[in-house]
Amino acid sequence: MSKKPSTRKTPSSSGKTKPGRKAKASASGEDKATKSPASAKEPRGEKPAAVPAVANHAAICDEADQAVMQAAEQVFDHLQTRVKHFQDTLPENYELGIQLANFGGSRAVHVRGMGFRNPNIIEFYGLLDGKTQVAVVQHVSQLNFMLVAVPPAAEKEPYRIGFGADLTD
Repeated sequence: MSKKPSTRKTPSSSGKTKPGRKAKASASGEDKATKSPASAKEPRGEKPAAVPAVANHAAICDEADQAVMQAAEQVFDHLQTRVKHFQDTLPENYELGIQLANFGGSRAVHVRGMGFRNPNIIEFYGLLDGKTQVAVVQHVSQLNFMLVAVPPAAEKEPYRIGFGADLTD
């Protein structure tokens, strides 16, 4: 079944009202292109009632929207599990590092912490090449790094990042 083309007429001969041009005035002298239906019903000098920015509904987001809003947290939870396992397998004289693909893999960030910002940001905090303090901020769709074992920064003990309740004395 094919759809029939619209035969509705518009104010201009080309079928469109061009920007900056007004449609022809009607017999009553009113400009049809600029007159809104609300202004036709409102007496002159009165403004229409304000429309609330958010509708008064109990549920603003459905479950699918809520899942999207929590995407970074879900990715963070997965990364947290991977990092814990990786740290457990590190030799005692090494610490966790990440190498970013867009740095050519030759520079490592010595990880000191990680976090997230919903809906879509993952963050790593640490030292670039064990010296300069950095924060790596990436969109969840752009994550592209390797977990690597790196020697500790400048004659310090190897660092282990902790996660919430896992921090002990």
